[in-house]
Amino acid sequence: MLKSIKLLSQLMLVLALLLLFSANVFASQPPDTTKEREPYPEKKGFGQALWTIPQFVINVPLDIFTGFSQVVIDDLYAGHLAAQIAALAGNIDRVWGFYPIIGAGGNSGAEFGLAFTSKDVFTVEERLKIKFSLSVNDYQSFKIRYKTPKFMGEKLSITLLGQYTQRPWESYFGSGHLSSRDRETNYNPEHSHLSSSVLWQARSNIVIDLRVGYDAYNISDGEDPNLVGDIDSIRQIYKLSLSETRNTRLASFGGTIDHDWRNDKGQPTAGGREIISVVYYASTEDNDNFKYTSITVDVRQYFHIFKKRALAVRVMALSTDLGDKTQVMPFYLLPSLGGAETLRGYTRLRFVDNDLALISAEYRYPIWKKIDAFVFLDEARVFISLTDHFKWHDWKYSYGGGLRVWEIDNLILSFYAAKSEEETRFRIQFSDSF
Repeated sequence: MLKSIKLLSQLMLVLALLLLFSANVFASQPPDTTKEREPYPEKKGFGQALWTIPQFVINVPLDIFTGFSQVVIDDLYAGHLAAQIAALAGNIDRVWGFYPIIGAGGNSGAEFGLAFTSKDVFTVEERLKIKFSLSVNDYQSFKIRYKTPKFMGEKLSITLLGQYTQRPWESYFGSGHLSSRDRETNYNPEHSHLSSSVLWQARSNIVIDLRVGYDAYNISDGEDPNLVGDIDSIRQIYKLSLSETRNTRLASFGGTIDHDWRNDKGQPTAGGREIISVVYYASTEDNDNFKYTSITVDVRQYFHIFKKRALAVRVMALSTDLGDKTQVMPFYLLPSLGGAETLRGYTRLRFVDNDLALISAEYRYPIWKKIDAFVFLDEARVFISLTDHFKWHDWKYSYGGGLRVWEIDNLILSFYAAKSEEETRFRIQFSDSF
């Protein structure tokens, strides 16, 4: 039986690699981009927004059912859910097997797929994860992750990652913090990614991750029939150059230092975490001098208040340093705000520019055993340059609350509702915002 499982895992690995290298882009009919869009309501000031919080809390249950298109169910698959919930009762290792994937997103629509997870593929303690999914709006996602066991005194491990995504309904609102939701357009990015990383446990609470990678980006006309979607029109609307809308091939090299000194990872009430990442990118195309460096500093601090109540604070900045011969970046490579990791009340990729800054705060309090409730406030802004154009005004904000289901070592599940001056969004996910 064990030999059969091991053989199946090896066959799945080979099949996954073949699928990754043979991913196809499916052609579609040009969309109708002539439909007029309803204007969005006028923006409210921060003080006015605070007065709407009680009404927001009251309306959340109704909004969930009447606005399901804004609900995002991120990476929800049955085997993961069962194993994580079982972990509440003890330290249970996930077994190998196939599991169905279900999900939902505002642009992608309902998502379905299959996941395969296994260990001991070739030697003891290896880990293999393969996921494939499709959505009703023709979104495609394929991911394979292979991690070797630790060696050299349990200090090093190697991870191989391959990923392919296609998002025919991706939104672009223009660059800069003044981009308008009324000028939303649609494009179709195709992204293939290959990388290898070496993880070094330098200290008990310090991990250094060194990696090399290759990324191939293609963009084509979007398929949302309600939005302008052809690339030529997008260039004209936002006055973009050919360099900002081109396909790109990039090699990368960089590293991350992660200093994690939280008192526990599931429900931190003291300590902190500092993550510093530097990655250099360079075009692999002949006669192309496109180069840039991405630098990220992410600082998180946790303060115990009383009776397991805690305040979590996050400050993050990301800066893009263009090479001497690089004038502009393709718009789809620009750092972005919006979605689960940053401004939670805005749609993904809502604000993009060369640099960005974020400040978030969460108040967390226990409501039952390993379930916490939390309320949060996010403030963030994009910049042409953090050093030359930093300003304290015109920052975007979102606020809301939700539930966290946790165990000592990690977060199991979180759900939150988030409100911004543009919309209300709901999300279910298996990862923490911070």
